[in-house]
Amino acid sequence: MIAYADTSWWLAYKCSDDANHARAIRMLENLDDAAVIWTPWQRVEVFNSFRQAERAGIIAPGKARELIRALEMEIRLGYWRHVEFDWTDAVRTACELSAEHSLHTAVRGMDLFHVAVAIESAAELFLTFDREQAAFAKRAGIRPLSSK
Repeated sequence: MIAYADTSWWLAYKCSDDANHARAIRMLENLDDAAVIWTPWQRVEVFNSFRQAERAGIIAPGKARELIRALEMEIRLGYWRHVEFDWTDAVRTACELSAEHSLHTAVRGMDLFHVAVAIESAAELFLTFDREQAAFAKRAGIRPLSSK
């Protein structure tokens, strides 16, 4: 089973002082037969999120660089399965999702793209701490996973 994690999950998982850190750890521990994937899109979003958290003073100076290096090493070691996808198909899927849902549901463009990339990556689970994102993923056919 393939699990896609959005930025809110990655930030919580990697930052021990994040309010959802323990929940992110439990979510991963409960994914017995699922592989959490890593895509080029997450590289942009997650690494930028780390840098923005440092800029905003949410994490200590230098912490973003440390988190990025650690995550890159984990990817090279195979802890997170790297998945490539067709960007054109992902953009097309995001547009289709928008056409189907955006007149009736509040959804941000980047959230649309997270779900589109998850779909194009054949994800069956969607890890997030964003309630709106979880609801949107569910409407798009991907089961959101929440911790207990």
